[in-house]
Amino acid sequence: MSSRWYPLFRNGNPQRRVFLPNFWMKLVRPAYKQPSNMVQFMTPTEMSDYDIKSYLEKIYKVSVAEVRSEIVEGEFKRQRTKGYIIKDDDYRRAFVILKEGETFEFPDICEQKEKKDDEEVKKIKEQAQASFKEFNKRNENRPGVPGWFGI
Repeated sequence: MSSRWYPLFRNGNPQRRVFLPNFWMKLVRPAYKQPSNMVQFMTPTEMSDYDIKSYLEKIYKVSVAEVRSEIVEGEFKRQRTKGYIIKDDDYRRAFVILKEGETFEFPDICEQKEKKDDEEVKKIKEQAQASFKEFNKRNENRPGVPGWFGI
């Protein structure tokens, strides 16, 4: 008896199989400015440079020129309530260099929201300045008395 994981292929009723990778990759926004053909990822420590390259080429069809990676140790933290020391998981930081002529820019998802927030903040700031000027006009003749002490 054989110890195969999958049943044999048989004509007539072929079973369709999908092989998914056991790894994950997380696209990370770089902390410092990088060339336009370099992309940064977080991956598990078990993944090698060759695995990263083949993962991107076969699944996402991205042409990769070079992969450089390093293992980053997780931070040690002390729990606030009981004082236990907790260590974050280690991960591999991978810098992927794309082939010549290809570029990647990290998408700006929150750009429009920031502009709207800036306009709202300006309005609130102007209202606060106007109310402070009005408050100072009411209390011109009361030097040294705190503002919360009203009549």
